[in-house]
Amino acid sequence: MLRLVTVAFTEFFGPNSFAGRHQPDDPKQLVLFDVQTGAGIIGPKQFVTDFGNLSSARVVYRGRLTGKFADDVRQGKYDVTEGVVCKGGAGGDDLWMVKIKTHTYLEKLRQAFQDRWEDYWE
Repeated sequence: MLRLVTVAFTEFFGPNSFAGRHQPDDPKQLVLFDVQTGAGIIGPKQFVTDFGNLSSARVVYRGRLTGKFADDVRQGKYDVTEGVVCKGGAGGDDLWMVKIKTHTYLEKLRQAFQDRWEDYWE
């Protein structure tokens, strides 16, 4: 018997959430950021085609992953609170992903978690 499993990965957060900690009375939402099928996690182009109409992660850049882009993210030149996840490839075994977080987020982590800030970093 063939069993197909699909897994949806989401981010759960509210307006005052930080590093996975949420305020009980804040309204919360789920944002879809990855979908895995039996063939693996689907690629970024297919994800946008299939799920771009849902509450899903916003695309802030399309193009080659460069040092300048990473620096721009870290410097806050994109309208993101925490940072970005860069993805490339067609999906499955061809997929690659990299997190880049902002310097502002890094400072908030250091203030909130002091010696444990690296537990929440890239």
